[in-house]
Amino acid sequence: MFVSRHLILFCAKYISFAVYLILRFLLRYRQDLIYANLMACFPDKSQTELKRLTNSYYRHMADLLIEPFLFYLAPASLRKSLATYTNPEMLKDYFCKGKKVVLFASHYGNWEYLINLPEVTSYPVYTAFSPIKVAWINSLMIRLRSLFGVHLISKTNFYRTAIAVFVKQSLPKLLVIIGDQRPAPGNHKFYLPFLDQLTAVQTGGERIAALSGASLVYVHSNKTAQFSYEFTFTEMEVADSSAPMSVTSSYFRNLERSIFAAPAYWLWSHNRWKVCAPTERI
Repeated sequence: MFVSRHLILFCAKYISFAVYLILRFLLRYRQDLIYANLMACFPDKSQTELKRLTNSYYRHMADLLIEPFLFYLAPASLRKSLATYTNPEMLKDYFCKGKKVVLFASHYGNWEYLINLPEVTSYPVYTAFSPIKVAWINSLMIRLRSLFGVHLISKTNFYRTAIAVFVKQSLPKLLVIIGDQRPAPGNHKFYLPFLDQLTAVQTGGERIAALSGASLVYVHSNKTAQFSYEFTFTEMEVADSSAPMSVTSSYFRNLERSIFAAPAYWLWSHNRWKVCAPTERI
């Protein structure tokens, strides 16, 4: 086991470096978009700092691409060091009190490792899954993400299914929502200031939280070493969860703090601001 653990990490590091070289210098994957996003969000940073951040992001993105497979292949002892939790007792306390929990995650650090939440908590864990058009890749990703018992809900009917499972059933459950995606086309748009830009935001998590009366928890992902992350749960500060946009605003404030702490680990290659903001704030 000792040999296999170190051999797996050794191979993963070299594969990640090869992926980095391909993305950064051969494909120049979304290079202009990444740089434009960083420049818009950090207008005070110099070109040298922005280029350094861009390069750090490519290194992180290369890690992200292989981490789901690393986590799947790793022995249990290695997985425990790849994903550690600083305060799992918070979820234990909520569960003992019979409370439902909406856990707000993001595309920061590593969100794929959260598939092992069923090993950390007694809650049944639910989250959304975006179907992939290529059938064998779709089957593989479902297999990876449900490996430890996470219940996957297709994104195409996520809200309706989540209401049926999470709100209408009385047993305590934990719903993971990755809330920093761009809203789907055609949806009514709500906007909030985020990273110095007026940003279209999703409100599904807020609506589910309001209907269920669930406890609201933000999870911060701290990259402690290559492939290794430390997760910390924080109760979200919401003065009145029934007030429109209060939960969503709290979530984005938490996410901003995570990003400002170490900017390279958010998903800068995503065209987050493709949806144009109105001229006046809503």
